[in-house]
Amino acid sequence: KIEEVKSTTKTERIASHSHVKGLGLNDAGEADPIAAGLIGQEKAREAAGIAVDLIKSKKMAGRAVLFAGAPGTGKTAIALVFAFCVNFEAPSYARVSHIFDRFSGHGQRTGP
Repeated sequence: KIEEVKSTTKTERIASHSHVKGLGLNDAGEADPIAAGLIGQEKAREAAGIAVDLIKSKKMAGRAVLFAGAPGTGKTAIALVFAFCVNFEAPSYARVSHIFDRFSGHGQRTGP
């Protein structure tokens, strides 16, 4: 007897950082070691929080924020939360190369 083998892969895709809900900062702007889906990187989270506050208070505009570090250190997670905190909506298809080409002057311009 031949039976159909069910796939063990998930049928629904879940974003890799969907568990992250915020920067995990307290009212004083200090990062809790484990909070909002993030663990560690307290100094980076506090710095991102300062930048978010500056943007929300309209004291920082038209500037880029660079997240740099070794692979696996949480750059993408912090950048996604940062973008969410400042109400930035990136297209779901955006890739680093698209953003680099658009804002660096290399390649074909796709926007203003």
